[in-house]
Formats: sequence, structure tokens, C-alpha cells
Amino acid sequence: MDPVTSFGWNPVNVVASAIARTGKCIMHSVVLNGVTAVGDVAIYDGVDNTGTLIATLNVRTAVAVSFQGVPFMYDCKMETGIYVEFTAFTGNLTVMWG
Repeated sequence: MDPVTSFGWNPVNVVASAIARTGKCIMHSVVLNGVTAVGDVAIYDGVDNTGTLIATLNVRTAVAVSFQGVPFMYDCKMETGIYVEFTAFTGNLTVMWG
């Protein structure tokens, strides 16, 4: 088994409001990798912020030079895609989908 091609989750790094995936998929998880400025991250089933709101991460962690990644598990069906919207949040996260 080739671990690169056989593993089921695809990573997308997101550093600003953006489409992480278009089309039907399973959103496995969102990993908060780093925080530069606190704020909110909204995740929609859609290609923009008019889709169905799936989750809101209220990131209120103090800004730090060193940051331990924090995973949020979802394993939910996304009918249209995955759109991530940053509001006053500056940082880095990874969306895992399959």
C-alpha cells in the first residue's frame, strides 16, 4: 500500500477566506495551526458565505510565537463544497476532506 495515494484525506492549507473544496465531499477535520490575530472562522457547506453554516470557531487564544495545533473533528457530508471565512482572525489552518 502506498501511503501517499491510499490515504483517504486530502489537506488544504487556508490562510485567508477562501474555497477549500468545490463539490461533494466529507469534511473530516479542521486543524488550527497558528494564530496571528484572534477572531472567528466560519465554515460553510458552499462556495461562499451564503451556504449552510456548519461550524464557527471562536478563536480567542492569546497570540504566541509557539503554537500547538488544535484539531476539530467533523466527519460530515458537504453537498456543495467547503468555504472558510475569516472574520478578524489571522492565522493558518488545514482543512482535511475526502
